[in-house]
This record gives sequence, structure tokens and C-alpha cells, in this order.
Amino acid sequence: MIMVTTMPHSPNVLVPLALAALVLPGVGHAAWNNCKHQTGHVSRAATDGVSTVEVYARAGSLEISGQGGATELVASGEACVSEEEMLEETGITLRREGDRLQVLVELPDTTDETGERWRGEYATLDLEVELPHGVALVVVDSSGDLRIRNVASLQLTDSSGDIDVRGVDGPVLVPNDSSGDIYFADVGDVVIQIDSSGDIEIQRSGSVTIANDTSGEIEIVNADGDVTVGNDSSGRISVENVRGSFSVQNDTSGGIRHRDVAGAVSLPPGDD
Repeated sequence: MIMVTTMPHSPNVLVPLALAALVLPGVGHAAWNNCKHQTGHVSRAATDGVSTVEVYARAGSLEISGQGGATELVASGEACVSEEEMLEETGITLRREGDRLQVLVELPDTTDETGERWRGEYATLDLEVELPHGVALVVVDSSGDLRIRNVASLQLTDSSGDIDVRGVDGPVLVPNDSSGDIYFADVGDVVIQIDSSGDIEIQRSGSVTIANDTSGEIEIVNADGDVTVGNDSSGRISVENVRGSFSVQNDTSGGIRHRDVAGAVSLPPGDD
């Protein structure tokens, strides 16, 4: 049985886009080996006039892919919870605000921030989003591995889990990444403002700026512009085939290696 539902808590939930939110018990793209209770969700909306898609994910994996020629956004996912009553608080909400379309994962609070009802329980939702290739993408993800493919541009904030991003036509901005490895390939200019832990690997990009990196190795290969590392606390830095300049302002430990840098190289004393 398929139930067409709406999310009751927000008056801005997409009605004019003919949003369909489907709840499909037991059906989804994830296989839950240790899940006590689960249900699938699918939400979709037309994207006429949308320039930016914002995805707010929570606990669980996240996959986003751009589709050439697509005219709608489709968000699907499988919720997994420890108590059956918690399923009523799971869902995927789409909300339109001007030219921005938001994708919001709904999960019961297990952190005591809004009460103690579900303290000690668990709730996750693996989310998969397909969207038109030409829109800008903003992602805020709390935990779980993340994969993004074939989008126009990307702004990404991530708390934990590995990041795998491939095929971004324009710039990539990471204001903050708390933990987990980062892999970028075939992307435009990259700016990582804060990375707390985990390796960073960037293959085939525009310019690269890493302002602050606490720990983990940094490897950059085939950069079309300048490569700049501000503060690096620990872990080796390795760059190769840079068509611009290469500079490191401060490096505490790990060593620096560079090869085939077309422009000037500027390194801290003792590393040059």
C-alpha cells in the first residue's frame, strides 16, 4: 500500500510544485542487516526556476548525483530506527524558498536537545538525491559517508564520515570538515577553510587553497592553478604537476614534497 503524505510541521512545504512524498515500508536503496524497524521515503519536485539546491542530511549515508536533462529533483531514502513508534517521525521534506529548493531529512531526536523521549535509541536515514546537473549545490551533513557526482558547483559542510566528490564544473567550498577522509577529482577551484582530521586527496582541479588542516596527509596532483596551504599541523604534504605556484605558510610536522611546479615555490624555513 502506498500512502501519499505531507510533512505537517512547516507551512512552507512545497505544495505548488505538486510534491509527492511516498512512504514505502520495507522498500529502499539500503539493506539493513541490523535494523529493527525501517521504512522507505521518496519525495520529488519540479525544478523550474531553481538555481540552488540545499541538502540538509543527518545520520546515515548520502549520495547526490546530477543528471543531464533532468527537470525534477528526486530524493529517496531508507529510515532505520530502534523503536517502531519512531518511524512516524522520519521523512524527507522538500521546501521551496524563491529560487532555492531545500531537501531536509526528518529524524527523531536522540540527543536530548528537544526532550528525553528517545534518549539511548538510534535513528538513521540513508539518503539518495538526483537533481538537474546545472544547479548549484549546498550540502550540510552530520554523519555518515558522502558521495557527490556531476554537479555545477558545491558548498559542503560535514561533521564526520568520508567524502568522495567527482565531477564538479565550478568551485568547491568546504567551510568546515570535522573528520573523515576527503577525495576530490575533476573539480574546479577548491577552497577548504577548516579540516580537523583525515587525509585530503585532490586529483585534477583548478586552484587549491587549504587554510587550516589539523591532521592527515595532503596530496594534490594535476592542479591548473596555484596551490596554497596555510597552516598544517601534522601529516605529509605532497604536490605534483601544478601549473601555478605552490606555497605553504606553516607546517609543524610531516614533511613537504613537490614535483613539476610551474610557478614559484614558497615553503617554511627548514622545509625548502
